[in-house]
Order: sequence, then structure tokens, then C-alpha cells
Amino acid sequence: MKKSIFLAIAALALTWSVSAQNYAVVNTSKIYQSMDAYTAAVKELDELANGYQKNIDEAYEKLEEMYQSYMVAKSGLSLADQQSREQTILDNEKKITEYQQKVFGTEGIIAKKQEELLKPYTEKVSKAISQWAEKNGVGMVIDIATTSLPYYAPSVDITEQIIKVVK
Repeated sequence: MKKSIFLAIAALALTWSVSAQNYAVVNTSKIYQSMDAYTAAVKELDELANGYQKNIDEAYEKLEEMYQSYMVAKSGLSLADQQSREQTILDNEKKITEYQQKVFGTEGIIAKKQEELLKPYTEKVSKAISQWAEKNGVGMVIDIATTSLPYYAPSVDITEQIIKVVK
């Protein structure tokens, strides 16, 4: 009786340890950095964003100049002229804010361009990870680039294997 209980516990422990090993970790950030086309796409996206940001910064500088000019002339203006200039400044600020949202918002130009440029690479990496996991019987792959793990054994890190697949 004791022997059969011991064997049942041992079998259960072995099953648990095998299933506990059914995971791997990957660093997608490192994988993307190893892909020259991906880094080129990121560079293109950064240059595009910097160009838009320069336009926005220049618009805010002009708005600031408009405001400073108004503050200097304010005391010599009629109440109607003061209100008109204040409204013009507010309208321009609103236009800049709307443009900024149009460019950098979640549905903006940059977000759409990011999806256009980077989606093929994210899909390629995701597909490579999925295929590797299925081929090697791994039930879960954790991305350490987006998830903090206090510890993982280097033996479960499949990053270099995925880099070889996507290149």
C-alpha cells in the first residue's frame, strides 16, 4: 500500500515537473534589433515623427510670438481689439492642438504609418515564435521585453533561436 502511494506521488510529481517546464522566454526587442529592415523602418518612422514635431514646435513658437506681441500692445488696444486678438490666439492654439492630435494621436498619421511599416516584421516574429513553440511542444512563450520576470533560467531563453529563424 505504501509503495503504491509512493509511486502515485512520484508519478504526479514527475508529471508536474514536466508540465512546469512547458514554457520558454524570448526577448522580442533583441530580435527586432537584429533585423536590419526593422531598424531601417523604425529610423524612417522616427524621421517622419521628427519632421512633424518640428512643424508643431515652429507653430507653437509663432503662437508665442503672437501672444508676446499682443501683451506688448494690449494696453493700447480697445476692448474689442483685445478680445479679437485673444480669440485669434486661442483659435490658433486649438488648431495646433488638433493638428498634433491628427499626427500623433492613437488614430493619427504616425500610428498608421507605424502599423504600415512595422506590422510585417511583428507578424514575422510572432509567426516564428509560434512555429518554434509548436515544433518544440512549448505551451507558453513569455516576452521578457514587455514583461518583467525576476528570474528565468537561460536554458528557456529562445531569443537566439528565433533570430536565426527570422533572418
